[in-house]
Amino acid sequence: MAILNKSQTEKQNKDYWRTSPELINDALGLLGVTSFDTDVCCSVESIKINKSFAYISETQNALNNEWFTLQNSAPSFCNPPFSQKWDFFKKAVEQSKKWGKSVLMVLPYTPATKQWHENVHGQDCIIYVPDGRYQYLLPSGEKSVNNCNFDTCLILIVPFKCGNVIVNYKRGLNE
Repeated sequence: MAILNKSQTEKQNKDYWRTSPELINDALGLLGVTSFDTDVCCSVESIKINKSFAYISETQNALNNEWFTLQNSAPSFCNPPFSQKWDFFKKAVEQSKKWGKSVLMVLPYTPATKQWHENVHGQDCIIYVPDGRYQYLLPSGEKSVNNCNFDTCLILIVPFKCGNVIVNYKRGLNE
């Protein structure tokens, strides 16, 4: 399939798009929680999600660390570097099973792709599909002039059997 919407993001910046407050608020509302346990993919402490108890910075390398504190039962949050999204998904599944806790991931919503079938199908997760696209923030924290050129979903990886459950939702209802 041809890619019709080529990304305008420079290659060195693709992994550093930041999560918008709108997405975070919707995620917290969907899960009925007030905060996350750990912001798993925080590039540096100064830009961690404010509504998280802890963070794992890029230099700490989340793929080589545990994703949960033992202080609360909230899910961890992961908006992974785009170039390593499936490595982070596999780690999220492993961490969820190990700790018996959930991980909420932000991923491109591409259910027709081979990677989606190889990684998401067969896992126990709730896939939250928004009614449109979120605008991500530039690495500087400013809003981008352009939105991303793919749909996004929130995937809650859970430690119990449920298969793939899809939940459609309207953005901004939790504001």
